[in-house]
Amino acid sequence: MAPTKYVDIQVVSIMCHILNRTLGDIYQNLIYCVPPKILQRMFEKFEHKWRDAKTRKPHEISTLLNIDEYLSFLEKNRLMDRRFLFAPILFSQHWWLYVLDVQKKHLFVLDSKNVVSPTPEKIEMGKFASNILDQLLTLAGRGSMFKKGHTCLMPMYINIPQQPNDYDCAIFVMKWMEELDPTILRDCHAGTREHNIPP
Repeated sequence: MAPTKYVDIQVVSIMCHILNRTLGDIYQNLIYCVPPKILQRMFEKFEHKWRDAKTRKPHEISTLLNIDEYLSFLEKNRLMDRRFLFAPILFSQHWWLYVLDVQKKHLFVLDSKNVVSPTPEKIEMGKFASNILDQLLTLAGRGSMFKKGHTCLMPMYINIPQQPNDYDCAIFVMKWMEELDPTILRDCHAGTREHNIPP
């Protein structure tokens, strides 16, 4: 990977596969890394239109063409019992990481270019991502996180080190996926443990 070029989605997809299979107890018992292509395709298809105009609900994964191809990369058995989902996303030539705490129903955002005062668009994108991840949990047989009438989570941005250029975002994301202990994120959102997030 040349230092001044963007990292291709295939590289991050392979990283997800490796981490899910080989990275010891924390991945085997606590985390599942969601392959990035599903979120990316949903974001690309519904850019700036995160809710159905008629129902006002987030769009369904089933609207994707070749949906079975994308779902074939999911390890549904791992979706069934992991507390945390790591969901890397590439959109508009920028990578960031969603971390879903299924147990506590929190969606954290680690973004090396956006920390303070995310835009309304970024907030809506986070809500959309939380709904997509919930749909994946339902497809895996785990059931929805949401009670009737609720469809998404409010994203919480974590105070983290910022990238010094326009192309290191994927490096940050892959390092977080490999080294981050997601159980500290609630405290980091409160601004008390920034130093525990790897730069």
